[in-house]
Amino acid sequence: MTTNTGKPLSRRTALRNMGAAAVLPLVDRTDSSFRRAVEGKVALVTGSGRNLGRAAVLELARQGANVVVNARSNRAEADAVAREAEALGVRAIALLADVGDEQQVIQMVDQALERLGRIDILINNAGFRGSSSIAAMSTEEWRAATAVNYDGPFFCTRAVVPGMISNGYGRIITVSGLNSFHGRPNWSHVCSSKMGAVGMTRALAVELAPNNITVNHVVPGAYVAHPNLSQIPLGRVGLPQELANMYAFLSSEEASYITGQTFHVNGGEVRY
Repeated sequence: MTTNTGKPLSRRTALRNMGAAAVLPLVDRTDSSFRRAVEGKVALVTGSGRNLGRAAVLELARQGANVVVNARSNRAEADAVAREAEALGVRAIALLADVGDEQQVIQMVDQALERLGRIDILINNAGFRGSSSIAAMSTEEWRAATAVNYDGPFFCTRAVVPGMISNGYGRIITVSGLNSFHGRPNWSHVCSSKMGAVGMTRALAVELAPNNITVNHVVPGAYVAHPNLSQIPLGRVGLPQELANMYAFLSSEEASYITGQTFHVNGGEVRY
């Protein structure tokens, strides 16, 4: 691993510099030989005002995509990420919407289409996390998780698919987490809703394939902290850039024969 100056970057330095929202380039993006893999495409990344969503936006922008930054309510964060993306030479807009609200999603996509003309890439990154035992869980808590984690990808995907079909191109990526695969106490609402999105991915991959639209699922591991690094074969938490690289690859033409798949980006913590 190296910095963008070509100097070796130690794991300790990388982790110290990372922070919860750092984007650390792993290759020199200014090199004239670097191919911008999504040049001219338009990408919508939900929940991208901070952290891993921000990293995805900035990597797609580095690789030439115009971007839509989405946050539920924090306008300042979304605008800040949009400005970072614009500094990379692309068009960027920030739109507020709760992805669990059907009408807000429709309005967001309509605004994006009006201002940027099309949506080629959708990354369903927004997520809800909460903790409650099944015995104590209220219906409202259950609905809050399913609204964002399950309804959100459905609302967003349904809104962008007509344009993708018309353009004959689309890349849809939905994001979940490791807890959905190995379970976690008091997270039945989160795990259930995120695993539902896996089934949606597989069904839509088959349905949309004739339209040159790929649909895949990405499962991040630990990117901020982990209670026991010995459980991760690579011995560290991930860098947001490493996850963003996967999103950029799946969004590109290089991934044109990959659909209906689940990709674990977790340093080997869980192996499928």
